[in-house]
Amino acid sequence: MRFAKGSHERVVGVGTTAAVWTPRGGATAAQAAAVRRRGGERCTVAAASSDGGSDAGGDLSPPSVKGRINTRRKSFAVGLSLALAIWKRDWILSALSFVRSSDLRGRLISSLDAVNDLGTPGLVAYSLLFAIWEMTVGMTTPVETAAGMAFGLRRGIIASAAGKIGGAIAAYFIGHLFLQDYVKEKLRDNEMMGLVEESIRDNPVGVALIWRFSFLPEFMKNFGLSVLPIAPKHFLTAVFLHGFPFTCLWTFLGAETGALARGLVEAPSRSLKIIISGVYFFGFFVSPTLVGLWVKSLKDKQQQKH
Repeated sequence: MRFAKGSHERVVGVGTTAAVWTPRGGATAAQAAAVRRRGGERCTVAAASSDGGSDAGGDLSPPSVKGRINTRRKSFAVGLSLALAIWKRDWILSALSFVRSSDLRGRLISSLDAVNDLGTPGLVAYSLLFAIWEMTVGMTTPVETAAGMAFGLRRGIIASAAGKIGGAIAAYFIGHLFLQDYVKEKLRDNEMMGLVEESIRDNPVGVALIWRFSFLPEFMKNFGLSVLPIAPKHFLTAVFLHGFPFTCLWTFLGAETGALARGLVEAPSRSLKIIISGVYFFGFFVSPTLVGLWVKSLKDKQQQKH
């Protein structure tokens, strides 16, 4: 079957078949050779069998056209990500100003000060509740931000880190003891799971960190790693390397938001603006890239085995 572009078709070798660019009604060897020498022209393709028999094939776009399309898609994705990052940054900074000027400010400050007035028992209660939250809900950012507002930077980091890491460890051992055998049985013949386990044996901390950097909720990250062959020391290392810096970040954000709400500062600090910009750059670009490259490596290994 021929797919015409103007009055010609193109010759392209594909395995044992050839796509021939010829004038309608037949081709000569000289015409086909001339077309082969002229590369880079846009055309549609006809696939013809190598013995000159019946035609079979489909549309094959020139590599240059595909490259331009992929480049445009990538450029659009990068532009959209940058726009979202800028938009989210402005939204957060606006939210900080809103908290300072809102009528909600008085009630919010009163509630947080009441928690802070409890002293050490308040910190312990918060850490225990946060650990349960880490195991069940897993959306930790607003909780850590509230801790910064209530307890300040230093005490908030201590309380949040204790609850977050403690909850992650508890979830890991619950899954490791009660769910791992069940999951192994269900996925015993799954080829991709075998590749994941092989990747873990090669680099356990690296795989655990990539898993932690994914967009999954915290409880899915914890229980997901618990059913994989990740040793406790490797899990704890990944939780600390991933979780503690973000705990410091969100607690700092909460502490500065509290200072704005109490009227102690007039505007967000320059450090806060830089950190927020860096977080969104990491979240939109670095984190997805790490996860994507790891998944791609698994699929490449899968194809090699076939």
